Amino acid sequence: MTRREIALSVVIFVLIIQFFQVQSLFGTFTFLEDRDSSLVTEIGDVKESYLKIGSDLNEVRDYLRLPVNNYMDAEVEEEAGGNDDNVQLALFEYVNYLGATTQAQEDGARHKGFINELKASEPFKKFLSDENLILSELFEDGEVVTIAVKTADQLKIANITMQKDTGRLYVETAVNDSRISADDAQEFEDFVVKLVQQNKSKIIKSAQQYENKLSEMNLVLGSNKVAAIKNKLGIRIDADGLVYNKSDELIARIELIKEEAKFKLIDMLQASVIIKASDLDSALVPFLEKLNTKTYTQRRVEEGLKSLEDTVNDRGFKLLLKEYDLHIGEDKREDIKRVYYDILDKNGQRLSSVVLEKTTGVVNIVAADGSKAENLLLFNPEVKKKTIKIPDVLPKYGTLNEENTFNILIAGKNGSMLDTMIFAHIDEDRRDVRMISVPRDLFYNGRKINSYASSYGMPELVKVLSKMTGYKIDKYIVVEMFAFIDVVDIIGGIDVTLEDALIDPSYRTVDNGVEGTLHYEPGDYHLGGKEALRLARSRHTTSDFSRAERQQLILEAMQDKAKNFGFGDAGVIYDLAKTVLSKTETNISFDEAIAYFFRYQNYKIASNNVMSSGNVLAVPPYITKKNCEALIAAAADAGQEKPNCENENQAYTLLPRDGNWDLIEWFFRKDFS
Repeated sequence: MTRREIALSVVIFVLIIQFFQVQSLFGTFTFLEDRDSSLVTEIGDVKESYLKIGSDLNEVRDYLRLPVNNYMDAEVEEEAGGNDDNVQLALFEYVNYLGATTQAQEDGARHKGFINELKASEPFKKFLSDENLILSELFEDGEVVTIAVKTADQLKIANITMQKDTGRLYVETAVNDSRISADDAQEFEDFVVKLVQQNKSKIIKSAQQYENKLSEMNLVLGSNKVAAIKNKLGIRIDADGLVYNKSDELIARIELIKEEAKFKLIDMLQASVIIKASDLDSALVPFLEKLNTKTYTQRRVEEGLKSLEDTVNDRGFKLLLKEYDLHIGEDKREDIKRVYYDILDKNGQRLSSVVLEKTTGVVNIVAADGSKAENLLLFNPEVKKKTIKIPDVLPKYGTLNEENTFNILIAGKNGSMLDTMIFAHIDEDRRDVRMISVPRDLFYNGRKINSYASSYGMPELVKVLSKMTGYKIDKYIVVEMFAFIDVVDIIGGIDVTLEDALIDPSYRTVDNGVEGTLHYEPGDYHLGGKEALRLARSRHTTSDFSRAERQQLILEAMQDKAKNFGFGDAGVIYDLAKTVLSKTETNISFDEAIAYFFRYQNYKIASNNVMSSGNVLAVPPYITKKNCEALIAAAADAGQEKPNCENENQAYTLLPRDGNWDLIEWFFRKDFS
């Protein structure tokens, strides 16, 4: 055998061994899935090992020029919670600070010693003399210790700096900057000698160009025409090329590019505006004239006004006002402190106003008389919700084993996380279907309920929901959003009736060249796959609970369509089952799917319900990360102390009322029985 054949045989042998290892791990998964839910941690460990082996296996497959496999479909979304032990977090932070500070002090003392030894080194002095170079005096302040290598005519060619806050050593030349890593003073000296010897002529040439450009920059900045434009715009430019507006806010920067001997003009308010110029005199004034020299508050006021104007003229927003017989005053009002947008009722009476504070740019809500200002971003409406009478004493049910019933979990996902979970209970004696939507934000055993599927697989989620509800789930199906589109299109679309308007400001549409908000007015609609998915997924302005109700409405519409299918539509039914099963994750076989279709297609949907904060669930106190940031910014604008909202719960979650998980079992038993 040739060497190539031997090498190939070894690689194939390794491939076979790793294939059987992966197969063994799949067997381990199956075994663990049949055990108690407490083994989720073990499943996670095995999964990690599986992925490592998968990575090795991909390397072998790549060597053999075979296609590699993706052993993890998508990254798992991180939980929004985290460690809430403030003492532990503070201690970690303190020890990290203490260790870093101590390390910086030790490195700083050692590196300062390197510089002092370099200055006193006789071999280094001789090297400088031979190269016709000199060493500057040592300079030290509160931030740095620095020394420079210069030519005889004082042209700086290398600046050696030790930063006191980090203890790190750097060398700066006209060519480039780099960090110095040296174990002792001799290694440090050798580094400097080598740097100068190998790059002396290039560094001197670049240093001369740099000095010439620096002189050019100082000349231009001191010219009469730059002085005139500074006076006109109300800006100032310091010796380092930093441009400030009249409120001393940095708005632009002028830099010298060492490698190119060019100037770089940077607009700090527009990251995309960067201009390179060889001639600063001709480039600077046009650049300055295009800068936004307004203060932060002025810019914020402008942005706030534009946002309010865009919103009150938006078609979707107008529809929302129309739904409640409200309207915005024809002309906005304005005084010294505020710009007012009045919200009026059908009789023209002012209910409240949305105002822009001119001094801060903050958008507030105020009462009809202008009092009781409240930051719009922090508004937390107290919505009147449905109520449900809960018994004083809840019975203990336990898992129910009913005859002639069938439970299926219908889930929808986009990416790796489920965002729809509908528990369908089929009763063959009553010949009906009852559905309850489980919100994805339900917080169970330290994580949101929808994350169980992505972290541990659908069998684990099925176990958790079966235990939580008291009803054993027989089958499950997870539908990708694109499969949902295909299903609706295969059956020829669906017909739905919307009782209320749907308005989603997060979804932008363009009709006849006009941009606006996605909205559906109340009425009857025939929807294709994409339109039905849009209706099912939209949740802004409404809520997750309203979305769950619409999802069940869509399922009813799909079932109504399916009732008209018979054996003469076998081709459509076949395509439907094939599409669903090929683009979904399920434990339903093809034969079972066909059988279920004909068995249950005419069952009546007797009820559709949603677990929500209006019945058995409650929302723990929280503040979103975005609102927390807005609160901090508003406090800073008002000169107030920074709020401590960063340490509060920043994730929207749901829990049973009073933390009583028996409520969920009672809710399911009440609805299904």
